[in-house]
Amino acid sequence: MELSAVLITYNAERYLLFTLRALQGVADEIIIVDSGSTDRTKEIAHTIEGIRWYERPFDGYGCQKNFANSLARGRYILSVDADEILSPELQQSILREKGQWQADAYRMLRIGIYCGAEIRSGDWYPDWKIRLFQRDIARWSEDPVHEKLLLPPTAKIYTLHGELWHYTYNTPEENLLRTSQYARLQAEALYKAGRKPSWIRGFLRFSFRFIKSLFVKGGWRLGWRGVSIAFIGSMFYILREIHLAYLLDRRKAHRPSIPLLHDAVSSKS
Repeated sequence: MELSAVLITYNAERYLLFTLRALQGVADEIIIVDSGSTDRTKEIAHTIEGIRWYERPFDGYGCQKNFANSLARGRYILSVDADEILSPELQQSILREKGQWQADAYRMLRIGIYCGAEIRSGDWYPDWKIRLFQRDIARWSEDPVHEKLLLPPTAKIYTLHGELWHYTYNTPEENLLRTSQYARLQAEALYKAGRKPSWIRGFLRFSFRFIKSLFVKGGWRLGWRGVSIAFIGSMFYILREIHLAYLLDRRKAHRPSIPLLHDAVSSKS
């Protein structure tokens, strides 16, 4: 067995079938580790012959991916998300490498699909990702969000032809909600580390990323999509400080003079 495709999923029914079909004939096995999906994710996965399905409570993106990788039997691992699809050219590039691997890891160009359009400028482009690697030399970092693939400094990395199509968000609201979730996860990690909120830090990071995405990297060429990607992506830093301030405020013993609604209900009961 040469190549294992590995995915982690949660309520991933929207694009999962397309993702899995693109992996068929490329990977020698497909492993899915699900964290409690309540939609049709499991049903869709089992329409594909030979899927190895596992369930495990979610404890962070990096930890979940490392667990999934530990189940792989292939010499190499192809790590994809449930909303990412291998282009035909990328499929052929991977197939040409099988059996005559030339590198320890391979990078590929990921193209975001945002609200129905390809994103080829702005903060998301170019988006190079190392997603194909030797099983025994790599692991994911345990960052709460935006986990990174950790490789030895001497690892030989090649570039594959073809694109990894990433179907991100159908609406700006989806984008904003996911960004807030990522900000909350990072705020929780900072809170545990004893970090306090810094509004100066948040607004400086917001300003730098917004200007870089919209103007320096040409996001303005995308019209309203470029503005949306720049603004919501930059909002991550403000939202992180808000979540961090909220967590710190909850820890304080001080209570407001006006009772909260749930306190009033509890006192009557």
